[in-house]
Amino acid sequence: MILASCKKETESKTEFPKSDFNLKTDLTVFKKNMTELDTIKVFFDHSVCTYEGYERIEITKQSDSIKIRTEFKELTFSENKKPEWNLVYEKKISETDTIWQFEKFIERNANRKTSDKENRGILIIENKKDTIQFYTDGLVDLNHFLEDYYLTMRKIYPENKKGIYGYELAEE
Repeated sequence: MILASCKKETESKTEFPKSDFNLKTDLTVFKKNMTELDTIKVFFDHSVCTYEGYERIEITKQSDSIKIRTEFKELTFSENKKPEWNLVYEKKISETDTIWQFEKFIERNANRKTSDKENRGILIIENKKDTIQFYTDGLVDLNHFLEDYYLTMRKIYPENKKGIYGYELAEE
């Protein structure tokens, strides 16, 4: 008599990969600490005075590179057209890239993470359930923050089509 069993002698548990990325502690070293399971979402409010424009950026890791995908929406007062998100650029950089220093921008503006009620939220960064928000206080402060952001973002997108990262003043 021969007995056969369908049960494996050793059962192994399948372990699913997981990420230990913590937005609050890893944001200034995200290029190194992100895994392919992480997505950082950045929302930036470009609005000043009567102008309204919004940017959303998705940052993901792919092997040893970082992918940055940026869309922009400009609000106009046209009755016939609903504003839409338009792809501005999609770039891939090395995780060891030193040209685009978004993490340095975050470090320089760490003091903007706290706010009074009157301050304006201008930059929101999310990863899973974590959120970090940056604030400005008044028009002068807003313009300084915009300038720093624009100079940082022109490193990843020097083409600056449609001037989403400000315009250079021509010297005469």
